[in-house]
Amino acid sequence: MKILRIGISDDHFGPVRMEERSWYIVQERMAEVLKEPVETVRKTAWPNDAYPDVIERWVEREQPDAVFVCAASYWVSFPSAPRAVESSRLPFARQLSAAAARLSTRPAIAHNSAFRLARRLALRTVGYRYFFEPEEAAARVEAALRRILRHEEVAVALRGPVPLGLPLPARIAVESRRRCDEFDRLLAGICERLHVAYQPPGPDEPPSPAELQSDLTHVNAAGHARRAEHEFDVLLRAWTAHHPPANH
Repeated sequence: MKILRIGISDDHFGPVRMEERSWYIVQERMAEVLKEPVETVRKTAWPNDAYPDVIERWVEREQPDAVFVCAASYWVSFPSAPRAVESSRLPFARQLSAAAARLSTRPAIAHNSAFRLARRLALRTVGYRYFFEPEEAAARVEAALRRILRHEEVAVALRGPVPLGLPLPARIAVESRRRCDEFDRLLAGICERLHVAYQPPGPDEPPSPAELQSDLTHVNAAGHARRAEHEFDVLLRAWTAHHPPANH
């Protein structure tokens, strides 16, 4: 079995061993159930205009048996100070924004307490913007799902957005969660219409501090282990619906 996983940064960020990451745990559990080797091809995609085209190309190239899509709360609910800088009229605003975004993806920087303090101060002083509106991101995901569903031999599952565990000022935290919840609601409706297996955020989300890496954004091994339970369940549901057991 080959799984094409359209994942998120948790799939590779930080000092978590490969065998502790949710995608690997899901892969091994599927192998146990199916009693055959399972391969996971990992990709990440940004939900811009090209998102559906990019995913369709990957499906055609990889010829997977199942596609597992992760929708990230980050897209719609992460308050980004660099985005606010980028949209400002400051000299070199775009270059400053790009540099800050690059720094935030480096574990050595993102795990630094001084960097996290600077980020919180920036939210209060520079301001912030979100990357996408929930409706915009949901429309891109729907378009991608429709492209995947053209390949009738492929099982499809979607994991919904997991609320951020990042400490935020109270007003921003409420706004961020509202946007994440709206994204989840839209995706659940899309999956119901398209008959795609959907895993919403569970009651144990957002992850507790004990499940987060020191950047307070990405999950650690404990967070991956819990998340893998939900991801395995929805992928198995999708696979079973697509390949119902033969009647004896």
